[in-house]
Amino acid sequence: MEEIYNIPNSIYIYNEKNIKNSIKFNELKKFIIDNFGISKIKIITLKENIVIIDGIILNLYSTNKKFLTLPYSKEKNICHIIITEKIFVTLDDFKKPHIRPVIFSEPSIISIPGIVEGPAKPKEYYIYKEKYTRIGIWELKKDEVKEKFKGKFIDYKDKRITNVMKGYISQALFFYITGNPFCEDKNCRVFNSHWQKDLIHSQIESGKFCKVHKKIMEKMKNRGI
Repeated sequence: MEEIYNIPNSIYIYNEKNIKNSIKFNELKKFIIDNFGISKIKIITLKENIVIIDGIILNLYSTNKKFLTLPYSKEKNICHIIITEKIFVTLDDFKKPHIRPVIFSEPSIISIPGIVEGPAKPKEYYIYKEKYTRIGIWELKKDEVKEKFKGKFIDYKDKRITNVMKGYISQALFFYITGNPFCEDKNCRVFNSHWQKDLIHSQIESGKFCKVHKKIMEKMKNRGI
């Protein structure tokens, strides 16, 4: 039985509170056009907060409710993606909080600090952090430790953030198109990276899609689905 895909007519990317955190939005647009064949892309700067956080926990119900007050939310067959500078967690089945770089919903939400703090840094980084926190000098030593591991994780105002954002945008799009945002291939841009090293590999060192996802995108560009 042939797969049925939900192809959006347009993509709306919402820049919450005029984010200027090293993200090149025109580069994101070109990436989407070149890879997904969708040319109707709007970058919308929001004048108010849409992503609602209770403490540090994402309130998805309130966020969706707030989003529906926007005039753009009423348009049909649109993939909506919000980019925010808010950090948030969700709770797993055991009520343990996890920082999330992305939440797939309507709209999907990508968190810039979630990209930095969500996927785990090298284990040695946390050994240093625990050691210096225990003796109360972590804030003094943090920059020194970061320098020691420079390049091994995505940091705030990182020049690589736009390239990494392309992967999370792709995941949000595949969630909309197929219902499955992830790939098991570590070389694919939509691999679900739990470690910074895997995130850097899939988005920077590889920066490609696997054969399966390439095939879907080629069909989209040719509108053969």
